[in-house]
Amino acid sequence: MRRIVFTLSLALTLAFSACGDSTPAPAVAPAKPKAPSATTAAAAATADGGVASADAPQFVYVYNPVGKRDPFRAEADVPHGGLGDEPANKECSEPLCIYDLEQLSLVGVVSGDANPVAMLEAPDHVGHIIRRNSRVGKQGGKVTAISSDCIVVTEYFQTPDGRVNPNKVNLCVKKDEALEKTMDLFNNKAVQ
Repeated sequence: MRRIVFTLSLALTLAFSACGDSTPAPAVAPAKPKAPSATTAAAAATADGGVASADAPQFVYVYNPVGKRDPFRAEADVPHGGLGDEPANKECSEPLCIYDLEQLSLVGVVSGDANPVAMLEAPDHVGHIIRRNSRVGKQGGKVTAISSDCIVVTEYFQTPDGRVNPNKVNLCVKKDEALEKTMDLFNNKAVQ
């Protein structure tokens, strides 16, 4: 019995010591696949009974993010809970949703950044900062574009047959006529 126990313990010790080998295996670089020559590809294609072509199609994967959710953006940041040109929810709690678009005036635009901002002035002469996807107007419109002197607000209207039609409205900065007439200080003449 002692001999069996001794043999088993010796076998287990050798098995565990073999598993704990501390020398790392040498790294082997993968062999680069050899590009088949045109004659080899032609010979293989004609051997199979097919037509030989010098330029075989190569598959290239291209990712198209259109219509997909951004995984790094919270669901609360996505306007109207969806993607694309879906109609916005008519219930808007932002302060500019109580006015019609005709009542609002565009005061200024800061467009030198990747995320441009604009300022809309309400009828009570209070300025509100807006960005893309901000909600504006009684119809629940959404700011879809901000350029150097205009913004585009897209409102959605539902027709009697159930289709949803977008209506794009441009709001531009009104030019001040007093600022257009400037004086050239070197020549003391009005410049137009």
